[in-house]
Amino acid sequence: MRPFKSPARPLVAAPYIITGLETMRDPRPRAEQVAPALKPIADQLDWLPKDPVTLVRIQGAMSLGTGALLLTGRFRRLATVMAAAQLLPALATEHHYWTEDDPERRASERSHLLKNAALFGALLMVAGAPSRNQHVADLRRQLREAQSQAGMKSKELRRQAASEIKAQRREAMADVSARRREAMAEVKALRRQAGAQAKARRRKAAAGMMAGAAVLKAAQKQAKAAKKKAGVPHRKSSHGPVHKVLAAAGAKSGKGRH
Repeated sequence: MRPFKSPARPLVAAPYIITGLETMRDPRPRAEQVAPALKPIADQLDWLPKDPVTLVRIQGAMSLGTGALLLTGRFRRLATVMAAAQLLPALATEHHYWTEDDPERRASERSHLLKNAALFGALLMVAGAPSRNQHVADLRRQLREAQSQAGMKSKELRRQAASEIKAQRREAMADVSARRREAMAEVKALRRQAGAQAKARRRKAAAGMMAGAAVLKAAQKQAKAAKKKAGVPHRKSSHGPVHKVLAAAGAKSGKGRH
């Protein structure tokens, strides 16, 4: 937009500067023209000067200042409001086309009035438009809102991720605990099975030893009977091998029962 604004400023400022200079140099023609319309207004406002020449000079100074602001591009909103205010006296006191009898004069005055009214409306639209600073402020505000929304979304995503991770950890810990319990149950079952097998082996060994002791005892009895027939004297011994085997078998069978 800068290539359009640079040549537009002097074009818009030139009429205000020229009008202001001409009015300040020779205010009387302008004062005589607007005096009938300004007198009732000046009578109602005490702070307003009563002399039309002074009022016209003030208007010329304002017009010159408005043109200078428009030319330099400073205080754009204030300059636009002042430019619109400069058109109010013209709209109120000039171009009364309904008082003209000549059709050409009537059409010319109406055209000038419509142009001034259109310019006044355009200036009000420009004055009400947001400035560059306001536009930058709006962009910054939108950026902050976008950042805050992005931050909220990221926080929500982090919360969801954290909750999912916690849920997965709970599931993993529950799975590990279940597998650990299953493993411990299997170990206990294997231990019970091994203990039962060991008890069965001990009982079987004890039964075998008792059976062997019985066979040995029977053999001893037969030997004793044979010796008795042969006339060989017999010596009693309480600590013979048969008694030792029977004692060991009895001890093992007792442990197996316990």
